[in-house]
Amino acid sequence: MNKLLAAIALGVFATTAHAQYRCVENGHTLLTDRPCTSEEGQSDQQPQGKPNKVFGDAANSAYTTSTGGWRGQTQYQATVSGAVSPEAHAVVQMTIEIDPQGKVIGASPENGCKLKGLATPGVTAAIANLDVTFSECSYNGFNRRMSGRLAVYSAKKYAQLSLSGVSIGVGKITASFDIRATMRR
Repeated sequence: MNKLLAAIALGVFATTAHAQYRCVENGHTLLTDRPCTSEEGQSDQQPQGKPNKVFGDAANSAYTTSTGGWRGQTQYQATVSGAVSPEAHAVVQMTIEIDPQGKVIGASPENGCKLKGLATPGVTAAIANLDVTFSECSYNGFNRRMSGRLAVYSAKKYAQLSLSGVSIGVGKITASFDIRATMRR
């Protein structure tokens, strides 16, 4: 009888330790302990049930570290020979994934850009210093190595992505490239 009660208690404890999200993926509704990855499921991302007070709200803990998946509208800009380049400007959806070992991958399919590189720890777990290389971008100037950071703002439940790179000619900067985004889980 004690083993049965322990098993029931463990089962109840395990199901309340994580928030549950109702996500719609490929027309199917899924319950998961992670925020939805698809655009369809974003409107229904409130955890089901009450958060466990012992472990904290899983939705809030998703915004305490820079590792994991991020997505959001991203602005690409370039300045060439001191003038803003209109053909470089784009605002497109980007996804980025930072694994705990530091590998970074991402893409923004609307402008063809893919990225990969490394993340190193910042001052806190909520900041990642990024060193990434872009490839396959429709605007060729963005196909380069860039550096910056992803900083997570836990209370506001978003992260700010900031990347930049430059081209240097004979003794001067000939072009600068800037990528910025507000991203969410």
